[in-house]
Amino acid sequence: MAELTCPIRLYAQQQSARPALSYAGLTLSYQQLDARLNALQQQLLQHGIRSGQPLFICSSNTVELVMLLWACWREQVVCCPINPSFPVLKQQELQQRVHASYRWPSPELQFDFSQEQFSDQACQLDDAALSNLIFTSGSSGTPKIVAHRLANHLANARGSLVPITQNDAWLLSLPLFHVGGLAILFRCFLAGACVVIPQADLSLTEQLLMAPITHLSLVPTQLYRLLQQPEFHFSKTHVKHLLLGGAPLPESLIEQCKAQQLIPWVSYGLSEMASQVCTAQAGQPGLVGKPLNGRQVTISNKEICVKGETLFAGYYQADGSLQLPLDDEGWFHTGDAGYWQNDELVITGRIDNQFSSGGENIQPEQIEQQLLQHPAVAQAIVVPVPDDEWGMRCACFIDWQQSAISFNELANWLRQFLPAYMLPKQWLNWPELPAGQLKIQRTEFQQLAAETKNPAT
Repeated sequence: MAELTCPIRLYAQQQSARPALSYAGLTLSYQQLDARLNALQQQLLQHGIRSGQPLFICSSNTVELVMLLWACWREQVVCCPINPSFPVLKQQELQQRVHASYRWPSPELQFDFSQEQFSDQACQLDDAALSNLIFTSGSSGTPKIVAHRLANHLANARGSLVPITQNDAWLLSLPLFHVGGLAILFRCFLAGACVVIPQADLSLTEQLLMAPITHLSLVPTQLYRLLQQPEFHFSKTHVKHLLLGGAPLPESLIEQCKAQQLIPWVSYGLSEMASQVCTAQAGQPGLVGKPLNGRQVTISNKEICVKGETLFAGYYQADGSLQLPLDDEGWFHTGDAGYWQNDELVITGRIDNQFSSGGENIQPEQIEQQLLQHPAVAQAIVVPVPDDEWGMRCACFIDWQQSAISFNELANWLRQFLPAYMLPKQWLNWPELPAGQLKIQRTEFQQLAAETKNPAT
């Protein structure tokens, strides 16, 4: 752990006019961004917010949010960003859990984001300082609070395999209450690249066709929706690198990207490792490549274990302490299952998703991965539901590509690849998701399957 010069200050001094932040055709240079951060730091102090104190933040991705996060990191204020779509009572509960006296936005805490204060003085970051608390869903349903140090994010950015230069621009398409969104900020500002804030009034397609965006991070659902737009083609954009994560990638999506002369990157990561652990160009299903610089991976009883420079500071506890659950050899057990294939990691699913049906152990992700190889399938989720004969049986939700086939036809196709005990006994159509929502929890699928009286056939 050590002090280092803030990269935004560094580029402000060395290449002051270079674009740092862009939104709706308006651009802040590194010099302008640095000056506004200086002013924001002063405002934090004027409001009585000091180093080590938590700031509860409830906002979508905006220019103001990016500036506030960086001002906090320069002042060593601990950011606690949350999903603004949470109900008010949930927000209040989470704010109490992190013992945050200050909340933004609120009538009591307002900032002038247009103020500028230029400075040539040194601006040092303490990378040992806590930078943020992130709420992440756990298997218990109660969000865990993951604490990162600034060093974790910096190591994650430095070890990234995706090339990025000062001439590039990355669309901030992942929320900043998610570690993947934070990772984009660090990758860009360490490289002197530009962060592009999505416009709320534009679709992803419109944004990519209008702005010179070179880098893009998506989950497979976002990519699927993008490729369904008849007016969209990657050749019409400036996109050079597409980073995918968060869910298994259907082979059909990979082939569609390749047909448009773009080979996506796939990654395996987790909040506890400040985003990416492994990255590779898309190929074999489940294959995510070798561990990145600054990360170590081992397999223990089929479970993926990790450690390294990106490993989080610990889970934030009710008394304000941090708990870092490591085994005797210093490994963090991810709960993910996998194996090595020629020094590259293959992900097979979650250990805690495994269930027994008729005495046979079933890993639902194995079935899902096979289903995703069918050209008609866009998404698949397999969950267990109680059964008098089998104890548990497989129920499967299917989200179709443009044209659906019958469930019987899909089941017959699946029989070619899987043993009988792994074949779903219940087939269901993909549920409608609320506007703006990209995924629902596996437990919610399980509840829906259990409640369905007349499953689709």
